[in-house]
Amino acid sequence: MQVEDPTPTVFVVDDEESVRHSLNWLLSSIALDVKMYDSAQAFLDADISCSYGCLILDVRMQALSGLQLQEALCARGFSLPIIFLSAYGDAQIGAQAIKKGAIDFLQKPYRNQDLLDAVNAALALSKEAMGKQSEKLKYRDCLESLSQREKEILELVVGGSSSKEIARVLGISHKTVEAHRSRLMSKLGVKSLGELIQLAMLTSSHCRDCRWLSRPGR
Repeated sequence: MQVEDPTPTVFVVDDEESVRHSLNWLLSSIALDVKMYDSAQAFLDADISCSYGCLILDVRMQALSGLQLQEALCARGFSLPIIFLSAYGDAQIGAQAIKKGAIDFLQKPYRNQDLLDAVNAALALSKEAMGKQSEKLKYRDCLESLSQREKEILELVVGGSSSKEIARVLGISHKTVEAHRSRLMSKLGVKSLGELIQLAMLTSSHCRDCRWLSRPGR
């Protein structure tokens, strides 16, 4: 049975009621779930936890600005793509927002189609990130099923060692290495060394017991 994709949520933070109303109408017209907030603080207080969606954020608001909200969200590990809207923003503000992770910066008044294109691009990125995160979690679960010896051999295999080299390093027979290697590949659901390396590269810190997989930059 085919599993349906989850419905994405578009969060809108803007202190102008007319803008919120307009965005709600536009985004709802293409069957998106929309949630509105009239201030940056209201959004922070909501403590949003969402893995599929995006945030449309006004630059200039009372109390906390859009850029300040972006910084606060980064500190919290907020991962949804951010689209900025501004009636006053200049190139410097836009560059600052993009540098900190925003994916687009649109000037008010914006064309409806430009806004929809930006939202669709943001949702595509969010869906891709959600899929990658799911793969990482699945891989971590698979790693937990490995024995300590299998984790040691995985580290050496991915590090480029041959079975003979691994046997020498670990003080075991070549045949034993091959048996462990076959079992760990079966547990991880891969059939080749290339697939094993690709799986290992999904994340930089798969497991605390696997030193190679925790090295910075790998």
